Amino acid sequence: MPMLTDRQRLELALPAYLLYALTGMAGAFVPADPALAARAEADVAALRAELRTACLEPFADLVPGKRNALIRRLERVAGCVTTQWRDRPMLGLMLMLWHFVTDLTEGGVLHLWENSAMDRALRRLLPMCEHGFGEREDDASARAEADRLLARLRAEGLYR
Repeated sequence: MPMLTDRQRLELALPAYLLYALTGMAGAFVPADPALAARAEADVAALRAELRTACLEPFADLVPGKRNALIRRLERVAGCVTTQWRDRPMLGLMLMLWHFVTDLTEGGVLHLWENSAMDRALRRLLPMCEHGFGEREDDASARAEADRLLARLRAEGLYR
């Protein structure tokens, strides 16, 4: 990984952190067939392991004090986002985060290194989400929420 600024480290870690938080919530992924529950649980566990690594990867080369300070800042920024998730449907939140991440990557704002933990996590997440994302009536709403999330984070100095 090249030399990164503190801001860039937070920008890399935040999407993984948010996805990690969401995938840890009950009901985040419900298999289409109850017979697939054990496989779904294993798939989600593997996804969460990749997301956890992706959360920490941008800070790996830092001394402990600096790493801990940036992780606290990450938790503070993410906390402002996740507090608004109460009583929201999981699929809508996942769709919003999916749009947020794809908008960042496709727009060239966030660059993922090939085969990085986040790249592997997104490749693992896509097939899990395709089933539920297919024909969502609330897609426009999720896109608008993703735009608002990005605007809020830009106000915090991220993703300029």
